[in-house]
Amino acid sequence: WFPNAIVIKTKNLACAAGNSNKKDEKENKTVAEGEGKGHSSCNPPKASLVLFYQYITPHLSTESVSILTEYLAQIARNRNLGGRVRVAPEGLNATVSCVDVPKSTANNEPSGAASLRHFAEDLRRFHPAFKEIDFKYIDDLPADRHFKELKVLPVKELVFYGIGEDDAPLGEGGVHLDAKEYHSMLQKDDAVVIDVRNHYEAAIGRFDGQKQTGKTTKVGAEYIDPLMRKSTDFPAWLSKSSTQSKLEGKTVLMYCTGGVRCERASAYLKKKMGDDGVKINGVYQLQGGIERYLKAFPDGGYWRGKNFVFDKREAVGAGNN
Repeated sequence: WFPNAIVIKTKNLACAAGNSNKKDEKENKTVAEGEGKGHSSCNPPKASLVLFYQYITPHLSTESVSILTEYLAQIARNRNLGGRVRVAPEGLNATVSCVDVPKSTANNEPSGAASLRHFAEDLRRFHPAFKEIDFKYIDDLPADRHFKELKVLPVKELVFYGIGEDDAPLGEGGVHLDAKEYHSMLQKDDAVVIDVRNHYEAAIGRFDGQKQTGKTTKVGAEYIDPLMRKSTDFPAWLSKSSTQSKLEGKTVLMYCTGGVRCERASAYLKKKMGDDGVKINGVYQLQGGIERYLKAFPDGGYWRGKNFVFDKREAVGAGNN
């Protein structure tokens, strides 16, 4: 699948899963006077994640992509990072993790959370466009949420839709709304909200809490699941007359896990509807995706169920449950 991928194994640190061996336990275990239990100097470490993407215009040259790929690999080795980074001429899409170094071997090394912030600064120095990245950090996770390797994957597209810049110009995509603005838009009864994720993700969680049925009226944006198995199903779904009739005259809201899938999809929807003469009342997308929304609304807001994520948390609900 990725013949030019670079794979870097993370260092296998002692206590990386919060456990020490029996010899360490015996050496570290002390009973303080007046205390009834032992204490190990090797405290359970924590893992952190950062999720992000960034499109670049104009695109990176082939040489720049190669340099960026090697740059990321070197940072991963130096900072003991795990996860996946997709690198394309059009930008980056990544899920990266780091774990604390045990106190017994730390030697003033930064925590996993701090290492990810340093990684972000490393990226910002590489290209001016990376200064605009919206880094989404998740801290204080169990150590086993850390990836055991980092894969740098050279790809042609960050999200493979099978459509190019001419058919979906990124500069003409949907209007980005923050979580609170998007929440307000979900209350509109002349709106539809399109789930740009795959159906297996939508099956466990979605935005449909806004649809309130009264005695005579229904209030809130209508939820639409395109029932996609993969992103390349989106153009075919959008070309259906039944789809276009649902969208005509509506305010169109779109969302996905972290925002990246909406970028190309919203641009394609706007151009396709214009080309086909279907009038819509604007296209909007959730900035930072479900991840940002659940941070802004710890009680879940209009979200129902779990958010399927592509890291070792697997699925996350309101309040990180």
